Amino acid sequence: MFGTTKNNVEIGLASASNINMRLMGMLSDVQMLIDQGSTVEAKQVINQVKYYFSEYTNTRDCIPAQKNID
Repeated sequence: MFGTTKNNVEIGLASASNINMRLMGMLSDVQMLIDQGSTVEAKQVINQVKYYFSEYTNTRDCIPAQKNID
């Protein structure tokens, strides 16, 4: 499902200094994998991103999107 262990996925997410940048990088990797025809690996990385959202964010309540205003 992840192409690695759940523990390795969690270590990778926990070691990110900026989780948003890590997730965007992972999705960029997915685009590259799709271009290369590596659909199995692309799906595994997508599942890792989905795991982050399901385990580390509030997916139960209605949370509106908030745009950063600098």
